[in-house]
Amino acid sequence: MCGLAAEHFPIDNVTLVEELHRRRDLEAIGDVAYISELLDGVPDRPSIAHYIQIAKNKAQLRALIFAAQASIARAVDGENPSAIVGDLLKTILDVEAQAHTSNVVKPHDFMTEVLNELEREANSGGLVGLPTGLDSLDVVTGGLRAGELIVVGALPSAGKTAFATQIVTANAEAGHCVGVFSLEMSRWDLGRRVLSSVTPVSASKIRHPGHLSKEEWRELLSGAAEIAEWPVWFDDSGTMNITELLARARLFIARMSAKLIVVDYLQLVRAEGRDPRERVGNVADALRQLAKTERVPVVLLSQLRRPQNVNDVPTMIDLKESGDIEAHAHVVLLLHAPIGAGGIPTGEDTIIIGKNRNGAKGPVPVKFCQRRLRFDPRDTSGM
Repeated sequence: MCGLAAEHFPIDNVTLVEELHRRRDLEAIGDVAYISELLDGVPDRPSIAHYIQIAKNKAQLRALIFAAQASIARAVDGENPSAIVGDLLKTILDVEAQAHTSNVVKPHDFMTEVLNELEREANSGGLVGLPTGLDSLDVVTGGLRAGELIVVGALPSAGKTAFATQIVTANAEAGHCVGVFSLEMSRWDLGRRVLSSVTPVSASKIRHPGHLSKEEWRELLSGAAEIAEWPVWFDDSGTMNITELLARARLFIARMSAKLIVVDYLQLVRAEGRDPRERVGNVADALRQLAKTERVPVVLLSQLRRPQNVNDVPTMIDLKESGDIEAHAHVVLLLHAPIGAGGIPTGEDTIIIGKNRNGAKGPVPVKFCQRRLRFDPRDTSGM
């Protein structure tokens, strides 16, 4: 058969028997009857696709068996339960993805979907993706688009979590399911922040509730009842590696139909790497891939490096361990809150769109409301 192939002859019963006869080897190997027997049990060509699927199914079952056995062994050895569950979930969801998706398609398979998406965007009134809670920002960016990684950078205590809470609130009120990973704040701290954004009670009074009036307590009770019905899932694990985070995020998306993932914040997610820059880059790359494969926007908060002057306008290079973050992000938003005399905020805050693959860049004037811990539009017409 190798000889026939080398001479570019077709290989079948007739050519093989003829070649063996020419070489005087036909009788030695068992004559024509033996050649015919070799074909017994060989798959028929029309059934090949079915046989391939059987092989794939068996491979997926083996992967699940190996993952289960490895998890049992790690559990017996007393390893961290969260790490075991995270790795097992990742394997299960990877197998599930292989069973139901294929990345190899022709234009015929997706151009209709592209046109339908364009039509939805044309009729959306400018909001292509999910809302940020700031109309002025949505006008420029089109909102939080599916499949994109949106990085929000700011100095410590400069409003990152408040802005993320505002995004979560806007989407929850619109009925969109959101998955939130808070590695810095507890669920109770987040609950207080959300209360201040949806009720008229000031954030300072919520922090110090001893002087709340009866009317304010009624407002809080009403707000808490509303928030309790939101389609939002909080994971406030203090530490988490990127494998665990991805597994839980996919669980939010697959089981809870999450349309948005929020991570607070990047530098607290553990990952492999030789140095902080590589570790941060690996996290950003993994979350970019999550956004792409799951077709959801991922909002990732990140620290900025401390400037020499507190009022220096932040730029892309101020992202902590910035190079890889910028490379992986589709949109980068930088929060700038100038400080005036005596350390008092000037109120001339800005959200700077430092990167936007699908639109314009530049400053969006806002003002941070300390009372409600949220950003509001800032009128600059009189300036």
